[in-house]
Amino acid sequence: MTVLLSTFAQLPFTFNLGLKGGINSSKITTDNATLSGYTFNDFKSEAQSGYHIGAFARLGGKKIYFQPELLYCVKKGQSISGMTDQTLNLKTIQVPVLLGFKLIDLKLASVRVFTGPAMSYVLAGSSVNVNDVRTPLFDIKNFKNNVWDWQLGGGIDLGMLTFDVRYEWGISNLSGGNTSNMNMGFVNKGNTLSFSVGIKFI
Repeated sequence: MTVLLSTFAQLPFTFNLGLKGGINSSKITTDNATLSGYTFNDFKSEAQSGYHIGAFARLGGKKIYFQPELLYCVKKGQSISGMTDQTLNLKTIQVPVLLGFKLIDLKLASVRVFTGPAMSYVLAGSSVNVNDVRTPLFDIKNFKNNVWDWQLGGGIDLGMLTFDVRYEWGISNLSGGNTSNMNMGFVNKGNTLSFSVGIKFI
């Protein structure tokens, strides 16, 4: 252990701070409950576009780095079954905690891969509507405050600019899917593809 720590301490260390923003495309999933003739797992999900903006830090050695982020994210989803149309407008503060590896590290450019969990805190102003009407059954207050996802992606750094693409899997439900608690409908173990560009100030 002493040898390992001594070796790590001799490695070049970098620290960066920056801002980033981008677009995302999300697909939602629904639970299998039935209410008023609607069976929610019969709904067909349609990809919808949203966006994210925020800050990131990056610290580590020549090959391995750690990257926490703080993002404001807007995700949108839609599922359709017959004449019924559910739409989701989810606003969150998201905190990804990523571990990355530099495949290529040159003086002015690098190629990276990364993975890690992301926790999202659901904000007021989020909404779930049925046929463009918000109902008490789908009040966002009935949904969970914290949602967990897992992210995997890659990126390229060119000087102070950084470009990322990542895929995100839902690992926790947005709602409990419990009819008795009136918080069913969107389960949101959906998938999100996002693209972002950032600039490092430090």
